[in-house]
Amino acid sequence: MRKIRLKKAGDDRLAARFAEDLNDSQRAAATAPDGYNLILAGPGSGKTRVITYRVAYLIARGVTPESILLVTFTRRAAREMVGRLETLIGAPAAKVWAGTFHHIGNRLLRRSAKLLGFGANFSILDGEDQQDLIKLAMDDAGLFGTGKAAPKPAQVLSLISFAFNVRRPLAEVVADRDPDLVAWQPQLDAAATAYAARKRAANCMDYDDLLGQWDRLIGEFPDQLAIQGRMFRHILIDEMQDTNAVQVAVVEAIARAGAGNLTAVGDDAQSIYRFRGANYDNILKFPERHPEARLFRLEINYRSTPEIVAFTNASIAHSASGFRKTLVSARPPGSRPVVIPAADAYEEAEFVCQQILDCHEQGISLGRIAVLYRNHHDSILLQAELVSRGIAYTVRSGLRFFEQAHIKDVLAYLRIVANPRDELGWRRLLLLLPGIGQVKAAALCARLLAAADPMEALTTAETMAMVPAKGKGTFAGFVADLMKIRATGPDTRPAEAIAAILEGGYPAMVREKYEHPDQRLADIEQLGVLAARYDSLERLVADLLLAGDVYGMDTLADAEPAETLVLSTVHQSKGLEWSRVFVLRLVEGSFPHYRALDEPGGEDEERRIFYVAVTRAMDELYLSYPLMIARGGRGPSILATPSRFLTEVDPGLYEPAVLEADLDLAASRRPSRPGSGGRTA
Repeated sequence: MRKIRLKKAGDDRLAARFAEDLNDSQRAAATAPDGYNLILAGPGSGKTRVITYRVAYLIARGVTPESILLVTFTRRAAREMVGRLETLIGAPAAKVWAGTFHHIGNRLLRRSAKLLGFGANFSILDGEDQQDLIKLAMDDAGLFGTGKAAPKPAQVLSLISFAFNVRRPLAEVVADRDPDLVAWQPQLDAAATAYAARKRAANCMDYDDLLGQWDRLIGEFPDQLAIQGRMFRHILIDEMQDTNAVQVAVVEAIARAGAGNLTAVGDDAQSIYRFRGANYDNILKFPERHPEARLFRLEINYRSTPEIVAFTNASIAHSASGFRKTLVSARPPGSRPVVIPAADAYEEAEFVCQQILDCHEQGISLGRIAVLYRNHHDSILLQAELVSRGIAYTVRSGLRFFEQAHIKDVLAYLRIVANPRDELGWRRLLLLLPGIGQVKAAALCARLLAAADPMEALTTAETMAMVPAKGKGTFAGFVADLMKIRATGPDTRPAEAIAAILEGGYPAMVREKYEHPDQRLADIEQLGVLAARYDSLERLVADLLLAGDVYGMDTLADAEPAETLVLSTVHQSKGLEWSRVFVLRLVEGSFPHYRALDEPGGEDEERRIFYVAVTRAMDELYLSYPLMIARGGRGPSILATPSRFLTEVDPGLYEPAVLEADLDLAASRRPSRPGSGGRTA
C-alpha cells in the first residue's frame, strides 16, 4: 500500500531554511532527538539561531507550542528569539512559554499562589520596595540604633539573596562574604525571618521569591510538579552556565517529572557570574547528572577574524577546567590583535582616544567601537580624556563617572575649599553628617555664608552649638579635614587635597551611607590620579563643571545614537559584539583582579572574563596596559606587571606595538587639562 505523508503548509519552506541557514553542526543540534541534550555554543557560533530553529523543529514535528518552555536570562533575549521564531513559523510562536526565570515563575505562581499562603494578586517588590521592607525587618530584629558598625540594609538584602541563590545557610555566606558582620549573626537571622514574614503579611514577593516559591510549589505539592511536568513536554534553557542552584533544580525537576526532554545551551568558557550566585557546575557537570545526555558542539565562529579567534583559543586553553573546544573562524583573514604597553594610565587613555578617532576617520561609526574593562574605576581617566576631546560616549557599567554620588561629594569638598561661598557644595557635605537634615543644613549654610570668611565661621563655638549632640564628633572631624586641605594655602594641588579627603573622615561616611564602599573609594583614588595633572583646585573643578558631567548635563538618553562610543565592564558586554574592541588596564591585580586570585577557582573565573572580553571583537582587537600605576596622591607610582592573560599567550598570536612621542611630548606631560597629550601610536 502506498503511504502519502500529509505536509503542513510551510513544511517545505522550513526545510529549505534548515538547509540554507544552518551549518552541519548547527543542524545536528537543532534537530537533536528527544531526551537530554547539551549544546556547547562558542562565541559567535549562532547560539540564538540554533535555539530558535530547535523550537521551530519541535513545532514542525507536531509538538504544541504551549508545551514548550524556553527560559532565557534577559527579556531582550526572549523577545529576540520569539521574533525570529515568528519569521519561521508565524503566529504559533507567540504561544511558546518564553521568558526569563522570574517571568515564568510569576506566570505559574499566579495560578497556585493560595497553596503557598499568598493571594493570586500578590505584588512584586522592586528594589526600592525591598529596601523599605528590609529596614522594617531590621527594626524588628533590633538592628537599628546599634552604631555605625551595624550592617546596612543593602548589605542585609544582598546577603539574604545570595544565600538563597546558592542554597547555603545565611551564616556560612556571612562568614565568607562579610566576616566583619559575624558578630551580628543572631540579628541577621532574625531580620531574614522578619523580612519573609512581612512579605507574607503584605502579600508581596521579591524577585527571589518568584524562584523560591516556584521551587517550594513543586517541592511541597507533588500534584503541582506533575501538572507542570505534563504542561512542559520540552524545556530549553539558554545560557545554562549562568544558572544558579535554585534555577537548575526547578527546571530539572520539572523535566524529570515530565517527558524528560531538556536541552541546555551555553558555553562554560563564558561563565562569569559567580558573584551573583551562578554555579559553574550546572553546565560543567550536566553530563554527570544526565549520563544519557548527548553533547553537541558549535565551534564555527562567524563573528571574529581567524587571528582574533586563534588568540582567544590560546587564552582559554590555559583554564584548569572546562569542556575543551577549538573555535574555527568562518571569516577571511584580518589583522592580529595588538598589544600596547603605555608609559602610564594617562598615555593609555590618550592612545585609546587617538585610535578611536583614527577608526572613525576610516569610516567606522563610534557605535561599532567599544572600550571594555574589568573594573568600572579603570575607565575614569579615559572618560576625562573623551570629554576633553569631545568624543560622545555612553557608559553601560553604571553611571558616568562624574555623575556618581561619592564623586560629587569629593568635588563638593574641593569646591568649597576653592570657593568658600559655594552654597550647594556646603549643603551637599552638611547633609552627609549625622543629625543634620535639610532644615539644619539650611540654618548652618545661612550662618556660614553670612560671615566674611565661611571657613573661619565653621570653626567657631557658635557654629558647633548649632550641631546636634550626636553629630558633634563627626562634625569636628569634618572641620578638621577642611582645615587640613585649606592649610596648604591657595595653591593647593588637587591630588593632595583628594589624598587628605581619603585620609580624613570621609571614607567612614562612604561606608556608612553607600553600597559597595570599597569600589567607591577606589573610584576616588582614580579621581586623585586624574587630579595629579592639575596644578590648582580651581582649574580642576572648572574643567569638570565645564565638561557638563558633574550634574549629568551630558548624559545620553536611553536611546543611544549610532555615533556613540560604548564604555562597558566586561560583565555588561556579554552577548554583544563590536567591530573594534579595546580592553584596558591589563595588569596583575586589576585584570585579573587581586581579590579573585585568593578564591578557589578565582583565576579560571578571571580568565573566562578575559575570554568574554576578547571574543566581543569582530575585526580588530587592542589590548593595552600601563607600565606604571599612579596611586592618586597616596604614595609614589608603582611598577605594573603585565597581566598573565597576555604573557601566557604565544607572542606570535599578537602584534606588539610601541607608542612613540611627538615633538610636543614635554608639554603634554606637564600638569594640564585632561587629554592635552601629544603621543602618537
